[in-house]
Amino acid sequence: MSDKRMGRAARRRVCALLIGALCLASAAPTAAQTTRELSAAERDVLRRIKEKTIVESTKTLADDRFEGRGTLQPGGDKAAAWIADRMKRLGLAPGGDNGTYMHQVPLTASEFVDPTHVTVDGTPLAYGTHWSTIGTLADLQVRAPVVFVGYGVVSKTFGRDDLKGVDLAGKIVVTIGGRPADVPEEKWNEILADAKMVETLTARGIAGLISIPSGREQYTRTFIINQTARRHVSAPSTGEPGRLPLIFVSESAGDRLFAGSGKTMAQAMDEAASPGFTPRTLPAKVDIAFTSARKTGTSPNVIGVLKGSDPTLAAEAVVFSAHYDAFGVLRKAIYNGAADNAIGVAEMLAVAEAFAKAKARPRRSLVFIAFTSEEYGMSGSRYYVEHPTWPLDKTAAVLNLDGIGTEIMGPMTSMVAYGAPFSSLGALFTDVAHAYGVKPMDDPIPAQGVFGRSDHYNFVQWGVPGLMLVGSPVDAAEAFSKKFDEFEETKYHQPSDDVYKDWYWKGALKVADMMALIGHRVAQADAMPTFNAGTPYAGRTRGKTATEAPKP
Repeated sequence: MSDKRMGRAARRRVCALLIGALCLASAAPTAAQTTRELSAAERDVLRRIKEKTIVESTKTLADDRFEGRGTLQPGGDKAAAWIADRMKRLGLAPGGDNGTYMHQVPLTASEFVDPTHVTVDGTPLAYGTHWSTIGTLADLQVRAPVVFVGYGVVSKTFGRDDLKGVDLAGKIVVTIGGRPADVPEEKWNEILADAKMVETLTARGIAGLISIPSGREQYTRTFIINQTARRHVSAPSTGEPGRLPLIFVSESAGDRLFAGSGKTMAQAMDEAASPGFTPRTLPAKVDIAFTSARKTGTSPNVIGVLKGSDPTLAAEAVVFSAHYDAFGVLRKAIYNGAADNAIGVAEMLAVAEAFAKAKARPRRSLVFIAFTSEEYGMSGSRYYVEHPTWPLDKTAAVLNLDGIGTEIMGPMTSMVAYGAPFSSLGALFTDVAHAYGVKPMDDPIPAQGVFGRSDHYNFVQWGVPGLMLVGSPVDAAEAFSKKFDEFEETKYHQPSDDVYKDWYWKGALKVADMMALIGHRVAQADAMPTFNAGTPYAGRTRGKTATEAPKP
């Protein structure tokens, strides 16, 4: 799942739904005529969803031979070829470019190479351990005086000026990450929104920005550095990459910056919280050099299609999606991404297999997409909605799978449907959950902004209603959050995200079951789902971006 907090880095898991439908004359309810009884057609699909398929596909995609399925790396291409072959064997028709399963996405990747370095007083800091950066990886070299500016905030509204009386032109500024101890988090967020710190500092002509940890950030500095010390992958750009280094450093690296200044880093941060704080020059000599290796190429979305049975509705489709990419090989480690998101692809393939073998085809067509480059700003799905292989105005809904594998942490009892409040898919989800025997669960971690952090969201931006399904072995938000945080700290976007012996595979089977049931009812309904009035997405039109759609 894409990690919104890091700018890209951005994801956590959400799960999506897979669509399906069996065409029995008596099983074609309208959007308003859903039922809490499972039909014979639905039961037929369910019995064809195999736990064995999920287990084997997950273990295959998360195996070291696929080298972490990295975008624009050999392992990513190997995984795409395996998924395409699997779709072909299931009987799905090619849904990509020129009669193939591949929908090629143009991308550019860059990563640091020698002699990239950050040194303090001649001592090098270890990339990925003691420093990282965000943004594009422009080649640059900066040696400049260093100034500590506290929190770096200027806000007339809130009566704060951390930059008073100092000329920052050509300087490397050191700022504090997090908030002052005596300022509540909600209040501090208001101050930061008003201050626009980076824009303000950039306007002052700074040569670079270094953030030191206060211990009051939402995420530990170790986690932040780990998550941001990655390759940068994006759509090819004709513009020049930014030349302002924005650097996170560890606590020990921060201590080095203040050595010889007469105050420790902790003392300087305490001083910065006082009303009389003024910036101060630090004696540290900082040398920053970035050198990047760049690669331009294509990485495929993999697309398979099951044609619908209705002479009219077959022109419309339900999209099932799950991203297959992980972080590949990075600093000699393999990031296999088992829970994020090999298992999501495996669940999607199990649903595709069930519909392909069902007694009858659904009324609408079904499109199954394994997206590339979700971990890098959802680039694969963004390219798809801008260059769709199935018309977006004929796309009924998108049901997406992406997450952290909470469904395999124990017997699955509950499910979150991210996006449920925004469209008629929400009522459909609730109906199906009750029929199947799963407890609907409200978003247990709303502060994480999960709905906007995976591939379905690009469809929503283009007017297509979407859901992301996440299974849970616990019913309470606090308990879910605890499991989420534990995974985040120990496995999320790390080499340790592997398949483990204690995985509860029947939970993954339940996620696949729910995807299939929801998809079945979307595919059979007379009308396509719609956005709910009074929500941020009301008034959007399929096939048009949010800026093109009429205002709600």
